[in-house]
Amino acid sequence: MASKGNAPDYNLAAAVKAMEDLVDEAVQVYELDKEKTNVIDDLYNSLKIITNYLSFSVDIQPQLISLPENVRAILTPSLDILIIKPNFKSETRRFDQLTLDETSNIIRFAIPTIINMARVDREIKNRKISFLREGAKKLKRLPSSSQNDMISANDTVNVEKVERQ
Repeated sequence: MASKGNAPDYNLAAAVKAMEDLVDEAVQVYELDKEKTNVIDDLYNSLKIITNYLSFSVDIQPQLISLPENVRAILTPSLDILIIKPNFKSETRRFDQLTLDETSNIIRFAIPTIINMARVDREIKNRKISFLREGAKKLKRLPSSSQNDMISANDTVNVEKVERQ
């Protein structure tokens, strides 16, 4: 009979141990969720500064955020996701409110796209600045005496005599 008395104690101890393990796991999941929120907030705030400065909007594949294919999704510079439905109604989701998988998908897709857009923008601006720099260089080649002569030649003022009545 002593062995029968031990069985309920053993089962009770195993149940208590299982509850302790459950609490430990739940605390670890809670801490990871809290860390995930902090990391996403940091990522969101840092990325938002860059995307606002660059001012690019990026079309993203709707499947990246668990939407059907017939929906259009656009990541805006403020990191809002504009969702345009087939009936042309729209809604907005904030980047920092997405699931972990959706956030990862958008980062993997949108960052390389934004980098390419920034690169093209930089190259265009560089060409325009080079053009203006070359123009300024050509204008500096004018002789300074001719420049002064041109200015003084245009400085003549016609003065008319005003008579009093």
